[in-house]
Amino acid sequence: MAVSSSMRNAVNQRIDALKATEGTVVKEEWSEDRAVLSAIRGDRMVECDFIESERSCRHPRRMDEYYEVLGQGIRLGIIVPDSFVGTERLRMRRIKGEGRLLIMGYSDGQDGSLA
Repeated sequence: MAVSSSMRNAVNQRIDALKATEGTVVKEEWSEDRAVLSAIRGDRMVECDFIESERSCRHPRRMDEYYEVLGQGIRLGIIVPDSFVGTERLRMRRIKGEGRLLIMGYSDGQDGSLA
């Protein structure tokens, strides 16, 4: 399965947002149905964002990866198609602490606008 243009646009918007903080380098990792962005400042990862497709949203393995990131004290970003945002917020409702978790949606349309 190829990554949709809306997902690719969402990834590019998120990269720009992460790089807006001075000194941040963003590492991209792509698979056939998701992207993982690692925001690095100095020599420390400060945020890890998972940009999921509709297909990858259906894989239970994701939750293990999310909790591993949080367990390392790294801020977690979960970016999913708009139709999955409510489900993700419900799944992650137990995560407490200001600034530890970001859940966003992107438009399923061509522009992939982040919301």
